[in-house]
Amino acid sequence: MKNVYLVLVGLIGLFATSCATVGSVIEGGKEIAMTTVDTTVKTAGSISGAALQDVSGVVNTVAETYEGVIDTVVENIDEQTDELQNKPEESK
Repeated sequence: MKNVYLVLVGLIGLFATSCATVGSVIEGGKEIAMTTVDTTVKTAGSISGAALQDVSGVVNTVAETYEGVIDTVVENIDEQTDELQNKPEESK
């Protein structure tokens, strides 16, 4: 009977240890998964922010370039129309 009792105590001890090990593995898995998700989301957010800043920089540069071109065209047209309007009249 002592042997049966010792075997039962041994099995319960082994089972309790196994449960603790399984619980640790599950908690470790959760920690790894949450860290991976957190890192992935932060990285994706950083990349998206950087990409948007780059695109914004390109758009601003293009807009500034076209603005400069448009200003130059407007000034040239204004000068040419002024020349046509202020043309001295010839005496008859």
